[in-house]
Amino acid sequence: MMKNKLLNRLSIPPSNKTEIQAILFIIFCWLGMVLLVNPWGNFPLNDDWAYAKTVQSVLEKGDFELSGWTATNLFSQVWWGALFCLPFGFSFTALRCSTLIIGLIGILATYGLLREANTSRKLAFLGTLLIVVNPIYFALSNTFMSDVPFFGFAASSLYLLIRGWRRDSTFELVMGLLLAIVALLTRQVGLAIFLAFGLAYLSKNGINFQNLLKAFSVIFLGLSTQIIYQKWLELTFKTPKLYGNQINMLLRGLQNDWGLILGNFFEKTLYSLIYLGLFIFPFIIIYFLAEFSNFSPKNKKTILFIISGFCIYLMTSFLGKGVQMPLVTNILDPFGIGPLTLRDTFLGFNQLPRPLSLKIFWLVLTAIGLVGAALLIYYFFLTLKKMLGHAHKFKFKENWLGVLIFSTIIIYAPPILLLQEGFFDRYLIILMPLFLMLVANYQKHFRIPKLSSRTIAFFLTFLFISGGLTVASTHDYISWNRVRWQALDYLTQELKISPNNIDGGFEFNGWYLYNDEYILTPSKSWWWVDKDNYIISFGLLTGYKEIKQYSLSKWLPIGPKNLLILQKVP
Repeated sequence: MMKNKLLNRLSIPPSNKTEIQAILFIIFCWLGMVLLVNPWGNFPLNDDWAYAKTVQSVLEKGDFELSGWTATNLFSQVWWGALFCLPFGFSFTALRCSTLIIGLIGILATYGLLREANTSRKLAFLGTLLIVVNPIYFALSNTFMSDVPFFGFAASSLYLLIRGWRRDSTFELVMGLLLAIVALLTRQVGLAIFLAFGLAYLSKNGINFQNLLKAFSVIFLGLSTQIIYQKWLELTFKTPKLYGNQINMLLRGLQNDWGLILGNFFEKTLYSLIYLGLFIFPFIIIYFLAEFSNFSPKNKKTILFIISGFCIYLMTSFLGKGVQMPLVTNILDPFGIGPLTLRDTFLGFNQLPRPLSLKIFWLVLTAIGLVGAALLIYYFFLTLKKMLGHAHKFKFKENWLGVLIFSTIIIYAPPILLLQEGFFDRYLIILMPLFLMLVANYQKHFRIPKLSSRTIAFFLTFLFISGGLTVASTHDYISWNRVRWQALDYLTQELKISPNNIDGGFEFNGWYLYNDEYILTPSKSWWWVDKDNYIISFGLLTGYKEIKQYSLSKWLPIGPKNLLILQKVP
């Protein structure tokens, strides 16, 4: 009898077993994708050479020295990356491992956030897998870029804050605020968490002097952290040349024509919603169809007319202008994952041909994204209407979670969308779990019917196709970069060519030759090229001859097939 009672106490309830199984499957999928991609290799990708410089400085000189190319706070990420370099010393492989781990933490935090937003286990599981297979999120997780670490810290912070509120746990609230500081010290946009938390606190507890003081204390914590960090950089002469560059661009942009500014803002907002609508399409369509089935025939016709009209009008406009996905630069590239940071492709000297099948593929994704964007706009305004209705009845307390989600989106998005230049698709990844939560939280009192086998099959098909394309395109991106550095090693180690004589692309020249005072020369690439006697290229360039060619190991039948070493003709 005693033994049975003890076993009953130690046994895991069936509901918890289901949660554990879902989490283990998510981890298994993540690790499987990473192994397929094979991200190992001691070479930089995209901007991460600049961030790696600071880690190297900390490890080898004990000095936190930011590269002039750094625009973000980066503090937390540098120490996180340094931790992974301690066992075997500095390497880009160790730094990529650090991002892959925090990327996995961000995914698990997303699952927790969806569960806290009253999402069923099954839908939370499927929604989280949409983040796992997302091409931008996964590709960035295989670099040392700052976007995924910020996502991981921010998502974990929001999860602990929401749990702390729901369970009246001071410990979880304190840990959530500490993680919010960690997120802020990675990217300045982390201030959105503090501001949204303050608004949600007033929503949950009501407006009086004591609550205003507590809410302002949280906001003051975020603002003072940012100000103290900036002052420390100034006093120690560590402020990078480009630090806060996007804030300065935003302020300069606001001094220009407001008609142009608003036009760009609405265009980027639409493009962002198309991306987000595509990425979370299966999740949002399940919720919409469940709600749609209960509408009256008249309302069904009205909503279908508005959504179809919106999509048809914009798709016709896009076709007329030749516009299609990818709509925003940086990670998603017409040929998969990018950017292709070599002189010929990045600067437009060698335009790679796009087959008709590839154009049709992106047109289909654009159309799906438009439908998803229409549904996101629908839920966005329904949430706003619900909040305003509660404001009129002084019932914000009933929807404090909605206020937190809505406020975080509203505070985070406008500063990046108002940028006239320097707006990248990677800035959107943190909005994915927020919009998933927005949809789920709006319909928390609306019963979602049991998922049919057809619905699950549709969702799994979407996940399988997305995952396959994400893995293949990320593999190809890392693979060609690995070959690029093999070619550069051939030049620098076998032929003993100095980096000063090579244009090896953005990352190579940034890593070896970055200079705050570099003066642009029209005849050379803009990235810190001293002499371009040798160029790494996908194709031939005028004035150069080919001295060596490498075949690229690719899984997708699109994009460049070979990499060339070119030498300038006297």
